[in-house]
Amino acid sequence: MAVAEQDSYDLDPDGAFLKDLPPLLKRYTFQGKEQFHDILETETARFEASADTSEFLLFHANKETIETLFDPLNEDTDITKFCSSFDSNERLFLVSMPLGPHNTATDEMNFLIRKALRPMDLDSALREYPGITVQGESRGKVPDYGWGPKRRARGPSVTLEIAFSESDSKLDSDVRFWLNPDDGNADICLTLRINKSRPEIRVEKWELQNNRIHRAQAIWMTKERNHAKAKVIVTGHPLIIPFDALFHRQPVEEKEKDLEIPEQQLGALAASIWEEQGLFLGSTEVPDVDTH
Repeated sequence: MAVAEQDSYDLDPDGAFLKDLPPLLKRYTFQGKEQFHDILETETARFEASADTSEFLLFHANKETIETLFDPLNEDTDITKFCSSFDSNERLFLVSMPLGPHNTATDEMNFLIRKALRPMDLDSALREYPGITVQGESRGKVPDYGWGPKRRARGPSVTLEIAFSESDSKLDSDVRFWLNPDDGNADICLTLRINKSRPEIRVEKWELQNNRIHRAQAIWMTKERNHAKAKVIVTGHPLIIPFDALFHRQPVEEKEKDLEIPEQQLGALAASIWEEQGLFLGSTEVPDVDTH
């Protein structure tokens, strides 16, 4: 069973964005739509068949191609719908393969955040950011999911990023972008790392403190078999999202408070992801958790 990592941990805010991603990521030179989709199909099949591959692909393209692909007025989404981030100065864009567990994780986390807001009557005050590109000066990113107040002018205040990779480099790059005031300008970045081959998930909450990117919380979800029934072990719970960070204001009513996602709901989130992965199967392996 994994041990919870609650020790203080900071990231260098000036670290690289895309150019120093781990060697595990396949790299290609972009040569047009047909080549792009051939590569995506081949690499998706390879990822699903192997535990030693990444779900991300890094493409090199000239600056004009990247600016055209990510132009907000460009209605051709045939390629950009797969793109996770780009940097026109580095002439790179990152592609994420379409995967079931990834979609399950975003849907479930959005449900839990919405559920936490209902007692406050603030469900309708929240704006979601699924598949929306947020651009900085020369680079941009699409959050796996994001949330913020409807009155916020630019981008989400809380973002979620998900990866299957064993290396933390990709998620660290995401965190740097979102918490950089010149790029994502978010208040909190949540990261969710899914182990590809065994039932293990790590959720981390990152925020900017004294101009350093600080990991404020780490939560582990693992599966432990107890005789005939599986049990989800959650350490470091509950996941707490400060009210003022999400809504950019202080609570004004007694019912308005920090969002808390408790142990049972985090366990249900993990079980849903593992079921999609095929790691949590059979009626004897249903955990005793809140399933909504």
